[in-house]
Amino acid sequence: EAAEELVKQLRSVIITRSKEGATLEEIIDDYRELTGDLLLDIFGSRQNLANYLPTIDGIWHWTGDGVILWFCSTPRTKHLVELINGQKSNVLAIRNHRNDAPVSYSVPADPVPPKFFKDNMRPPRKPYQSRYKQPYPTKERRWRPYNRSHRPKLPRADKLDVRLFGPSFHKHQLVGDDFFLSIAKCELDYSFDQGHEIAMSGLCISGLTLAEAAKRVEAAPYIASQVLVNVGTVDLLHGRQMIDLIQDFDMLMDRFRERNVEPLITTLAPIANTGGRSVMQERLCKFNEYIRSSCPNYINLDRYFQNDDGSVRFECYQPGPRTVTGSTMPHVLWNSLGRRHVLHELGNELANRICESFFWRNI
Repeated sequence: EAAEELVKQLRSVIITRSKEGATLEEIIDDYRELTGDLLLDIFGSRQNLANYLPTIDGIWHWTGDGVILWFCSTPRTKHLVELINGQKSNVLAIRNHRNDAPVSYSVPADPVPPKFFKDNMRPPRKPYQSRYKQPYPTKERRWRPYNRSHRPKLPRADKLDVRLFGPSFHKHQLVGDDFFLSIAKCELDYSFDQGHEIAMSGLCISGLTLAEAAKRVEAAPYIASQVLVNVGTVDLLHGRQMIDLIQDFDMLMDRFRERNVEPLITTLAPIANTGGRSVMQERLCKFNEYIRSSCPNYINLDRYFQNDDGSVRFECYQPGPRTVTGSTMPHVLWNSLGRRHVLHELGNELANRICESFFWRNI
């Protein structure tokens, strides 16, 4: 029970610094202010604490510029992390505080969780002697993510709240693989979510398959009423059979409908890894036909990447394949021309739907 309470408190102090990450000294400092207890009395040394943190579910670390930063996010706390990430950082306060805390420990690749017993959870208190000369900063000087002076910016009128829904385009939440992820990052100026080995921004996730998308939609704390989906290319690149594509796609649609959402599905653009007719391209054509026949709301995205004779418009793709973090298969992604072409056509399609809906409501 004492160990569970310790885990909750450690998660709490790390989550409050989700935007910039927490150094070990900040964790020790925040824990002392939260509970009045010293983590070094519990663990004995900074190294022992650093060994323990990775054993907690949802906590990970990132190393950059010689500083080890700790992050925490679980399905139950994801909304808090997103709220904090949407707030403005007090960069000066963070920089000054971290300059006083050089790294004097290492993080093992495979940490071993310590054993907790009643007599070592709260050993006798010892007089605290800081190894640094600077005293603990007062509350007035300490940065807090929830400080009123750092209120998050309100979302733009044409965008959803990024803290809840991630990337969006004209009030449509985006769900997709590396193709939509590149649009979110390069064209819509959304940043990657921190602390993940796989590049992601909201529900735009590198290497996202149909089955994984279904799981993400089911588990997501927030799903917008309007969603724009482009998923399935990764399944084709990995050689999935047509029957598997159909089953996974139906499962994805079921997960959306369980959330009372009828998503707007885009057909898949041609895969530039292979030229001409191939088994992969034939499956892609059949899958696009299945989308058109089974979905009440869809956008024919594939036609914008084909010439009149049916050949692929390779000028819309990058010159060669590249590796992505979420898949073992190389991807030939859209280039700047292709990405802007997609946004232009999607914008036109959404505008047509809005005008059509307005017309039928007013006849």
